[in-house]
Amino acid sequence: MSKHTSLYDTHVRLGGRMVEFAGFELPVQYTSILAEHRHTRTACSLFDTCHMGMIEIPAKHAELLAAAITVDATALKVGRGKYGFILNVSGGVIDDVILMKPSEETFLLVVNAATAANDVAVIQDRLGDPAAARYRDDWGKLDVQGPQAWSILDAFVDFDLSELGYFGCRFGKVCGVDAVISRTGYTGELGYEIFCDAAALPPIMDSLLEEPTVQAAGLGSRDSLRLEMGYALYGHELNEQTTPLEASLDFAIDLDGEFVGVEVLRQQRSAGLSRKLVALKTEGRRPFHDGCEIMSGGEAVGVVTSGAFSPSLNCAIGMGFVQPELAAAGTELTICTDRAEIAATVAPLPQYKNGTCRKKLSN
Repeated sequence: MSKHTSLYDTHVRLGGRMVEFAGFELPVQYTSILAEHRHTRTACSLFDTCHMGMIEIPAKHAELLAAAITVDATALKVGRGKYGFILNVSGGVIDDVILMKPSEETFLLVVNAATAANDVAVIQDRLGDPAAARYRDDWGKLDVQGPQAWSILDAFVDFDLSELGYFGCRFGKVCGVDAVISRTGYTGELGYEIFCDAAALPPIMDSLLEEPTVQAAGLGSRDSLRLEMGYALYGHELNEQTTPLEASLDFAIDLDGEFVGVEVLRQQRSAGLSRKLVALKTEGRRPFHDGCEIMSGGEAVGVVTSGAFSPSLNCAIGMGFVQPELAAAGTELTICTDRAEIAATVAPLPQYKNGTCRKKLSN
């Protein structure tokens, strides 16, 4: 039976079409995926991400944590977050994560819903103390996304939100509720994440929805938004048989570090990759999906991991693994669906280039 987040009743009241995702019942859309996508790109949308896992780790475990994941926790400054991975001994991705340090005393590790239970067990084992990693199942998470996110949310927090830079984080209050507020943005737009007591999120969401340019959005638009940016999704682009190097996520890995799986990554870099993740773009609207075969010169050369219609580009886009020699932008490929063969090219990232996620702010 699917679980409900603390915002479930809110979704039902707003007319959300609920679907099962990662063991939770969540809204795929309220009005339409197309409308919610465009609203996020132009105004401000709210996404229920309470299904994601949050692990609280005391800062005194920084050295052990730095060996347990790919982010060097000893070098992470207070008020900052960084994207990284929990790897297995073969260099495969157990999960992709964001490590945050909202205070001198605390790390917050944000993990994916489907892998959360295993992530906690792995981290506890690598830290050598089950009490060292506390799973905050009493917390929830609400994402405020869109170019108007700052101007909207600033009135609801107890500090100057413009001081929070890209991948910044800090403790504060939202609508008078104690919370961790971060600024990352999985949509590619200016975006904030509110972590707090799950029971407090429904009134916070209701308060934000009173603003005329704020709307609720579902999983469907979240997927098309992240695909336009080329952001990986665990279970599609990432899994335990895929390394960050194969997934074209080299920027998030320091191979001079010492963490589980690093030796395999060093060997892989030296020997060369057998496949590489690329972005795919077509000229038409005909959709393709994960599992579709990618062809070149009449031969199978890879597989699609994600696909969707891009409202911003008005064509079908996606991601997939191909042979490294075919990974250069502009390479012409063919995607085979059940109904047709679709001409596609390898596209540079991000495919949508007007995102506001890194925008500098000032009051």
